[in-house]
Amino acid sequence: MLGQAVPPHYDTLILINSDTPVYFNFISGGRFQMGSDSNDLMYEPDEAPVHDVVITKGLYLGIYEVTQAQWTAVMKNNPAIFQIFDDSPSHPIEYITWNQAQIFISQLNKKGLGNFRLPTEAEWEYACRAGTTTAYSWGDKMATNGKSEYTWANSRSFARTHPVGTKQPNPWGLYDMNGNVWEWCQDWYAAYDSEPHTDPKGPTEGEMKVFRGGSWFDFYEAHRSANRHKHAPDEAYAAVGFRLVWEDK
Repeated sequence: MLGQAVPPHYDTLILINSDTPVYFNFISGGRFQMGSDSNDLMYEPDEAPVHDVVITKGLYLGIYEVTQAQWTAVMKNNPAIFQIFDDSPSHPIEYITWNQAQIFISQLNKKGLGNFRLPTEAEWEYACRAGTTTAYSWGDKMATNGKSEYTWANSRSFARTHPVGTKQPNPWGLYDMNGNVWEWCQDWYAAYDSEPHTDPKGPTEGEMKVFRGGSWFDFYEAHRSANRHKHAPDEAYAAVGFRLVWEDK
């Protein structure tokens, strides 16, 4: 099928059109410790304090980052920088703003396939950790002998994006949660507090939107499950894309 390989397991398949699928896994709700602290030698101050978060409802999360093929099927254009390769349709869409991601989602929601949205920052980290408490879902070391089986990172990415799903998935069957491209979240960026939270959605207003996960451009500390980054919602970069949440109509 156009744009991405069929994953070995998926819970739901949505067809944007006859040859453009989007695959989702169901992520059950649960409790986790969000953020990191000085016990992690690579931690950044805005990852602290570690705080308890409960996700009360399960969600269907995209197994892959949204690809150039999927974007083009909906938007009839392709703003990606890395569209010059034979396999570019299977690369993640990038060089899109948070605002453009919202337009894509709005257009997709008009198709009557259910409700699509970005994950919240808490949902994203919960899914990225996939029940783990280590720096990465596969452990505390990014790579062995300079090679990672799980992420495209600088300097092993050849300074470009790669087809989605070409590294190993995390324990919940999600690919490229670390690396390839950063992923926009729904939330406005804000500092953490130490209070426990249930289904947090961030502040109602702000100046910067959150994106998570690291990219082909970034080194290992940015790929940790707890790492956070932010930019204005009208800023686009060749290292930022997104993945979808689907809610049954």
